[in-house]
Amino acid sequence: MAQSKENVLVKGLSGTIGRLLTFRQRAGKTIVGKLLKASTAPPTEKATAVRTKFKSSTIYARAAALDPVTGPLYKALATGDISAYNVALADAFNAPEVFKLDTTNYHGVVGNTITVQAKDDFKVVTVSVSIHDAAGNLVEQGNAVMQVNELDWLYTTTRANAVLAGSKIKAIATDLPGNTGELEITLP
Repeated sequence: MAQSKENVLVKGLSGTIGRLLTFRQRAGKTIVGKLLKASTAPPTEKATAVRTKFKSSTIYARAAALDPVTGPLYKALATGDISAYNVALADAFNAPEVFKLDTTNYHGVVGNTITVQAKDDFKVVTVSVSIHDAAGNLVEQGNAVMQVNELDWLYTTTRANAVLAGSKIKAIATDLPGNTGELEITLP
């Protein structure tokens, strides 16, 4: 895709010429690309899922970029050709990731701590933790507290868990658009 800078022949031009080239405007620049043709093959299940996700992400991004609360948050990360809408779209399309569950300080006693590390392309807003015993019964669940580094979330246990072996600990991170990412571990 080409960009035109100060070319008087194409400046401000938008549309398709001869079913070959497409011109569009983006942040005051003229973008030139070839005409994309629709595929005649039916979409795959994965393609349909991506289209559905993209459609819901665009709906969220339009509303979030104009919202008096979320709009300024997204606008703060907008730079150059990237608008608040683009930042919100990426945030809505990409789910957060829980990539570490540190249970070294968890011994099944009230007041033990579990550290969760979660990240998102914009911001993780909540991290919830649940603990199930080896039989699958819920021992406890609750929200972790974000730490100063905004990467670590600390969960403090509220109930005793007598048998740790086989217990499952699950952390779910949620971002601003409501996407979730999770990680579950089984204690040895």
